[in-house]
Amino acid sequence: MTARAREGKTAFAFDAEALLDKARRLGCSEAEVFETGVVTTPVSFENNRLKSVQTAETAVAAVRVVKDGRLGFATSSRSGDTEVVEMAVRAAAFGPEAALSFATPSPVRTDLETYDEAVVDWPLEEMLSVGEELTDHIRSFEEGVLGGATVEKHRAYVRVATSAGQDVVTDGTGYYLLASGELVEPDNMIHIFRFKAGRRLDFDLEAMKSDLSRMFRHARHNVPFRGGRYPVVFSPMAAMDLISPVAACVDGMAVVKGESPWRDKVGEKLFADEFTLHDDPTLPWGVHTTPFDDEGVPTRKRAIIDRGVLKDFLLDLRSGKALGRASTGNGYRAVPQAMPAPRASNLVLEPGKTPAADLIAEIKEGLLVERLMGAWAGNPYAGQVSGNVHIGFKIENGEVTGRVKDCMVSVSVFEAFKTGLVALGRELEVTPDGALLPHILLDGVSVSTKA
Repeated sequence: MTARAREGKTAFAFDAEALLDKARRLGCSEAEVFETGVVTTPVSFENNRLKSVQTAETAVAAVRVVKDGRLGFATSSRSGDTEVVEMAVRAAAFGPEAALSFATPSPVRTDLETYDEAVVDWPLEEMLSVGEELTDHIRSFEEGVLGGATVEKHRAYVRVATSAGQDVVTDGTGYYLLASGELVEPDNMIHIFRFKAGRRLDFDLEAMKSDLSRMFRHARHNVPFRGGRYPVVFSPMAAMDLISPVAACVDGMAVVKGESPWRDKVGEKLFADEFTLHDDPTLPWGVHTTPFDDEGVPTRKRAIIDRGVLKDFLLDLRSGKALGRASTGNGYRAVPQAMPAPRASNLVLEPGKTPAADLIAEIKEGLLVERLMGAWAGNPYAGQVSGNVHIGFKIENGEVTGRVKDCMVSVSVFEAFKTGLVALGRELEVTPDGALLPHILLDGVSVSTKA
């Protein structure tokens, strides 16, 4: 079912037309209303038992106005509130220069797959059963293991209306699964987890349980590891830390501010031929699939890096105007109460042809990194990623032999994707950021260990 097919059933919490009219009456030359509403039902298990079951419904309106050439912004979560316009007008008196124009009428796609009625109809009893099954599976590993799980479903709508005449609506669904296990011993602590998310109910519970079993089995045996340079396989979860500097450098606002080193490198070959990265808001059932961004600008699939060549930046209305270009439809809000900024939708790193298991089988000595910790704290524009190995395993003669502790990896991402990229896995997995990434095998990764 498409987004527009649901439009007639969407009950709005705010009157966008009234808000725009009020902005005109208060002397605003331009105005924009962003509204989103979500109904969320999370089921939570913690320490081997049910913790909470609740349903929450929220709606937020975010209003931007241009008054006397300055930009004002305000938000409200009070259904039907119109005072939010006055708040935005007052903010405009102290706001920055309005270096943008809001979206004009443009058609958006009506065939994107974002809504699954099965998510809405997912019975609470089945959600509880899934959470209980995951928790019981984890606690069965051995005595003392604490299992936890979160099973969540949600339905959300987004509407963007502007004084220039754009008025678009989309409606979507989604689910979220997180299962984790923890074992604390006097001189050892094990923490494992698996994550699944999507727009429709298509998860494989048995595969998720199998992955948890495998991870715990590997983590139960600690093995020594020496510092040095090694081939390292990064799981999709850990791979997101490697992709983050790339995303930061194609952020249109970073380009405008001169923070990105790539402003004058469009068309240049930066990485190996195997590296192709897309931003795809049209991806069927993608976590962030949408026919328009949070500024009402139509979206489309675009290559960011194509066979190693930098092709484009991610632009919102402000950064696009600053660069003398149109928005690429990448103006998104980190939260509804925030102003839009350049961001990716569904980031997709094109996979390779080698199964992830075969990537491991080819390594004589190296690491499998499932998750890094603290890698986000570095300077993304330099492409340097350093982080502690939160969950990682030693590979020896093509097999995982046990868990490594007190290890840190350091990767010069831009150089690694140019000369150290050995292979990309065949399977794609969704990360918590909504990206679709394969396993990544890099050679010559610096690994340091506690002396």
